[in-house]
Amino acid sequence: DSGNIKAGLEHLTPAEQAKARLQLVLEAAAKADEALKAKERSEEEAKKRKEEDQATLVEQVKRVKEIEAIESDSFVPQTFRSSKEVKKSTEPTELQYEPVTVGAGTVDASAPEKEAPPANIPTAIKYQDDNSLAHPNLFIEKAEAEEKWFQRLMALRQERLMGSPVA
Repeated sequence: DSGNIKAGLEHLTPAEQAKARLQLVLEAAAKADEALKAKERSEEEAKKRKEEDQATLVEQVKRVKEIEAIESDSFVPQTFRSSKEVKKSTEPTELQYEPVTVGAGTVDASAPEKEAPPANIPTAIKYQDDNSLAHPNLFIEKAEAEEKWFQRLMALRQERLMGSPVA
């Protein structure tokens, strides 16, 4: 190639020859740079694939070991606990024990009012008059319940006969 380049540049002035050589050098450098970048990209992709394959291999080995542990006789089932539940239950308990009263029973004005922490949300309905979970009016005699049901059914039938739509 160097012989062809010299032959091609002989008819040019020395300044034009230098300019042409510079142009050829820049083109060659750009091609070499692109080749290096392509090589680096392919190496990075190969490294990523290798890491992913290793990660999946590690995950597969871990999964197989966990399955074997579950299938073994020494496995003891445990209840599932979410990490979110653990965080929620630990944070409110810390906030719960802050002192609110100051001096002779006066409330500190600087203490901000906080919402009830999730741990204190009731999970069952409790009525004031009784410690039972259900309202006492829900417990009636079977005969009385059938009589009330029958009266309600008759009232609905009469409404329907009179032309009113029954929901």
